[in-house]
Amino acid sequence: MNKTIQVSILNNEYKVIVCFGNPKQISKVLKAWGHIGGDTTGSVNRRGACYHTENCHPLIAMPRFPKTPTEIGTLAHEATHAVHHIFKMIEEKYTDTEIFAHSVGAIVRKVLQK
Repeated sequence: MNKTIQVSILNNEYKVIVCFGNPKQISKVLKAWGHIGGDTTGSVNRRGACYHTENCHPLIAMPRFPKTPTEIGTLAHEATHAVHHIFKMIEEKYTDTEIFAHSVGAIVRKVLQK
């Protein structure tokens, strides 16, 4: 069974979707959020992935809820990709790394609070 968490970034207009499950479950979540053609076949051997499609919220997929330091590090790594995608989409140059870092922190914090 998969678990999906939505995290608002900057405001409620921008979200990062974080989901946990096997490739088939993740594929269903990708489609539900408008990510057509998201290939999850390689995610069996991956610790996590960040999917981003134009006009869709970025989606972080992991096989399970992060419990180990390595898995938490993977979540932070994928959160960086997700925030980068949002900033690129809104044409934010993020010269102020503080806002970028707080956005990544919000994703990690919200997931770990669950």
